[in-house]
Amino acid sequence: MNALRFSSVLVFALGLASLPAAPLAESQKIDELLAKGWEKAGVKPNPPASDEVLVRRLYLDIAGRIPTLEEVQAYVKSSDPQKRMKLIDTLLASDGHTSHMFNYWADILRLSDNVKGRLTAEAYEEWLKKQIKANTPYDQMVRNLLTTEGGVWDSGSIGFWQRDENKLDHLAYTVQVFLGTSIVCAQCHNHPFDKWTQMDYYHMAAFTNGMDTRSRGFETKPEKPKQQLDKKLLANMDPKERREYIKKMQAEQKSPAKTETAEVSREDMQKVKQAMQDVMKPLRYTSAQWQEGKLPTLPHDYQYSDGKPGEKVTAKAMFGHEAVQKEGQTTLQSFADWMTDPQNPRFTTVIANRMWKKAFGIGLIEPVDEMTDSTVATNPALMDYLSQLMIEKQYSLKSFLRVLYNTDTYQRAATTNEVPLGETYHFTGPILRRMSAEQIWDSLVTLSKGNVDDAVDEENTRLHQYLDDLAMFLNTIKAKGAAGLVEIARANAGKLAENQKKLDEMKAQLEAAKAKGEDVTAKSRELARQAQQLRKSTERDFLVALLGEERAAELRQGYNAKQPEKTKRPQIDPKQLASMTKEQRKEFMKNYQKGAGNRDVSLATRASEQPSPARPGSFLRTFGQSDREQIQNASDDASVPQALTLLNGPVTDILSSPASKLNQDLEKAPNTPAKLETLYLALLGRKPSADEKSVLDSVARERGDKAVADVTHALITGSQFLFVQ
Repeated sequence: MNALRFSSVLVFALGLASLPAAPLAESQKIDELLAKGWEKAGVKPNPPASDEVLVRRLYLDIAGRIPTLEEVQAYVKSSDPQKRMKLIDTLLASDGHTSHMFNYWADILRLSDNVKGRLTAEAYEEWLKKQIKANTPYDQMVRNLLTTEGGVWDSGSIGFWQRDENKLDHLAYTVQVFLGTSIVCAQCHNHPFDKWTQMDYYHMAAFTNGMDTRSRGFETKPEKPKQQLDKKLLANMDPKERREYIKKMQAEQKSPAKTETAEVSREDMQKVKQAMQDVMKPLRYTSAQWQEGKLPTLPHDYQYSDGKPGEKVTAKAMFGHEAVQKEGQTTLQSFADWMTDPQNPRFTTVIANRMWKKAFGIGLIEPVDEMTDSTVATNPALMDYLSQLMIEKQYSLKSFLRVLYNTDTYQRAATTNEVPLGETYHFTGPILRRMSAEQIWDSLVTLSKGNVDDAVDEENTRLHQYLDDLAMFLNTIKAKGAAGLVEIARANAGKLAENQKKLDEMKAQLEAAKAKGEDVTAKSRELARQAQQLRKSTERDFLVALLGEERAAELRQGYNAKQPEKTKRPQIDPKQLASMTKEQRKEFMKNYQKGAGNRDVSLATRASEQPSPARPGSFLRTFGQSDREQIQNASDDASVPQALTLLNGPVTDILSSPASKLNQDLEKAPNTPAKLETLYLALLGRKPSADEKSVLDSVARERGDKAVADVTHALITGSQFLFVQ
């Protein structure tokens, strides 16, 4: 070995020796694979991060918030050699992790309260939080999403299918999220930069085309069970007998079922449909139903030689092994099995790469969702190992992340230089990142309220009450049957006819006025108002007859979403007041009134409990929260409105409120220099350096108690607070 080679090896050995061995064998393996990459590239690993930096990083990366003052002090003071591993385990098991990972997946899955009604959206959000908390294996969660059907009262996961009206668009998003492959261009033409053709796209679309998310209303014709052909009998027939037998079976299948609907006239059923038109509105966008055999057709402008416009296309996988439809499976179930199969060339790699980026700030493959056949990871051996590790961990994302966070590499100082696009990063430590909008919000909540993680997993009682009402409503309709519904419609027929007569008379008067050239604007509005009232009256009468007065009233009120908690007026501690001088009490009450007046921003609950996404112009959206229109559409770019929000907005007023956790911690400090040190610990997770302390002492002498507000503003708007170091 020559001197240069020996020197290089010694550098890497010293770099590894500067940290204790990773506590998990899998973590050690990752460190070894990275070290080989450093040696090959001739780079040095970053130095170890301090306890103060590491504890703050762990809380932000795993729980999505900064630690409280007590949490920082407990970690730094601990001499337990396994304190990092124990903290990682505690945070992964916390509701804070559920909240943080919900924000992460909501961005990827484009969860939105505004898509097709709040009811299904909120049920979908609650379902996802429960999956994260239960650590449902990722492959199982994806299969559940793909194959879910039924009503939202059965599972909120149907929100996955309700997200996009256009099923061709939904397929493109599905493949991009779970297989890391962008195929959207092939929806309209052969992909210009990849091998996918438009025919490939439609072959894939055939797997999911049968999912119906429209309101199915109610069935007036009972479904006739399909008759099974007797194969043994057919085998003993000659060709003519076989044809006659099959013809007879087909005729019987087409004949109307002998049920109660045979006794109900078409006119009666028309009355039912008319009466039920508005009654069924609560059931819109609340169900997904699979229809086997419903194939897509090529578009009218299809221009390639491998198919004709309007031609039906059967299901076929775009890459990897074939999606084999097993006995008793639907096409969709075979698609879900194919996608989540460990042998699928992309499914495992994509999720392992996503989780790696989650921990280290940049993926081994970038972009994470634009893989092609020519894509190569920056460290192929490590990518292969991570994929195998994901399979070994049986797709438990918590177990997988536990390995990553326990690596020595994660424990190193962050790389502060930006990695230029197209250049290879050798993962000498995590990448320095700005907090997400949700991390900033949740950190401010921590400063205001302390640890509120345990408030994340509360079940939405109102939501489930309404879902129960809908299920009861649908079951009642089914139980009544066509004849029962006709009976109700007949009972209300007189009033319905009377209402219709009134409307017809008003229409006639309106037409007569028009013919005379009169201005009928006011009369048109009145007619519309009367028609609306009559429709509501008919709906109310029908619902009451169907469900009873009380249950009908609850259903007609509709679902009122739970609103985010408002900022409450801070409570004054009498003991704290009693211990103050007259001047201190006067200043305290002045700040109290100032802090209590700002109720337009509620720093009481975490971002995962706020509207999803937040309204445009709100704090979260100002700081780059995704609008959920595209996959991972969040931004961490700085802007002038962000600075103004932190400088002039209500945030600092709320944090200076007597009831805020930060203010209570400051009150315990005996003097201004001690208060400034408390600020550093609470906001940055560390004490000020010697140079910073010298500056702070000077500011304290010059500004007195006002120095606390000055430093609070400076720290909250500074990069050290806003970045994950």
